Amino acid sequence: MTEIELSAFDFETDRLRLRPLQEGDEALFHGLYTNLDTMRFICPPLSSEQAAARFPKIVAQQRKPSLKGRFLVILDKVTRQAVGICGTSQYDAGALRLEVGIVLTPEARAQGVAREALTALMKRIFVASPVNEIWARFSAENLTAMQLVVSVGFSPCADALRENGGAKTYHYSLHRSSSSAIETTNCQGAGNVERN
Repeated sequence: MTEIELSAFDFETDRLRLRPLQEGDEALFHGLYTNLDTMRFICPPLSSEQAAARFPKIVAQQRKPSLKGRFLVILDKVTRQAVGICGTSQYDAGALRLEVGIVLTPEARAQGVAREALTALMKRIFVASPVNEIWARFSAENLTAMQLVVSVGFSPCADALRENGGAKTYHYSLHRSSSSAIETTNCQGAGNVERN
């Protein structure tokens, strides 16, 4: 099963609201994905032209009930300002394994936003889908990303350090059986299911 209720991707935490990327988020998308500093540990930044071409396709993907390719805008509930994007990319339906990622504005970094948003996203995925394993990959140079994934319960995969074209990345994952995946954040919102 690769489909999921669209309402599952519109929810809140104590400080944040996460909702699907939509047409009005183009400036946020461009600001994050074309910024050299923001993208330095992720991948080469997009050009303005590339971002403009990809944005409508990604927005259209958000209307499909798929686990793959979810882009959720992270909003500060007090200021109502967008502070980043998190979501899913690769989905292995046979292994029920889903990749997650997050990118934040400079102002939102080191504020606990990444941990709160990522934990809430993982909880939502485990509650609303059949996914058994959530994984993340990040540059071997990005110690902040390693600290983040470890803080929310991820552990290294069997072949955690990998090399592709000279770039070294770590691969960490979290299994459904880990209680930390569903007990660390209180999510409210459409399609809300709590496990206490």
